[in-house]
Amino acid sequence: MDWPDDYVGKIIQGDCLEVMQGMPDGCVDLVWTDPPYNVGKDYGDWNDSLPDDEYLEFCKSWTKEMKRLSSNRMVIFIPQKYKLQWWNLLGLDYREIILSWSPEGAYRGHLIKQFSTIMTNIKPVQHTKNVWHNYQMSGLGYFFRECNYNHPGYTSEDITKRVLNAFSEAGQVILDPFSGTGTTPAMCVQLARNYIAIEQGQKWCDLAHKRVERAKEQPDLFRKPAEEKQNSLNLEAK
Repeated sequence: MDWPDDYVGKIIQGDCLEVMQGMPDGCVDLVWTDPPYNVGKDYGDWNDSLPDDEYLEFCKSWTKEMKRLSSNRMVIFIPQKYKLQWWNLLGLDYREIILSWSPEGAYRGHLIKQFSTIMTNIKPVQHTKNVWHNYQMSGLGYFFRECNYNHPGYTSEDITKRVLNAFSEAGQVILDPFSGTGTTPAMCVQLARNYIAIEQGQKWCDLAHKRVERAKEQPDLFRKPAEEKQNSLNLEAK
């Protein structure tokens, strides 16, 4: 594969580690991804129930590549189970952003998890708080009323848009090595970003292509506001 023609603006079916190893240093502006959590979900073509040491070694291998490709500019969803290990992998300069949400259903007297965590070391391009309220998780309400395409690890379009707006600018190259159903490339199209999406599962790649095509078919009026908003932010920063 040749850089950049075979990478930028492409959804690549393959092992993310192998694909990233073929890319040059510092070639992307941001990594945004939601990796497997090793909690036993059925991805079909991936074992999500590895022994802890194997899972962490797996994470170490692709985290190293993501740092190399992005000059260590990353925003990553992390599983709470491995939070301390992730800080060790990423570095102490990484900080948490808490996505808080409200559970629905009966309360049974136990402590209820009401947040998820993303980690980053990047200075945002716009004013961004470290607690994002009302980001509810799959099956629990507002943001996940959007279609999840029956993917076990679906990432919200709304969360992805907020990350891209907060930590990247129009025209920059965004890498997602665990692209799943293609939320990141589809939102990159809507927000005038370039993308490199990697996904191991062929059926998810096929779906991602369809989502990107639908995003491209949207009238320009859906994309121009994103560009204008980013331009205004750039002017304010000068």
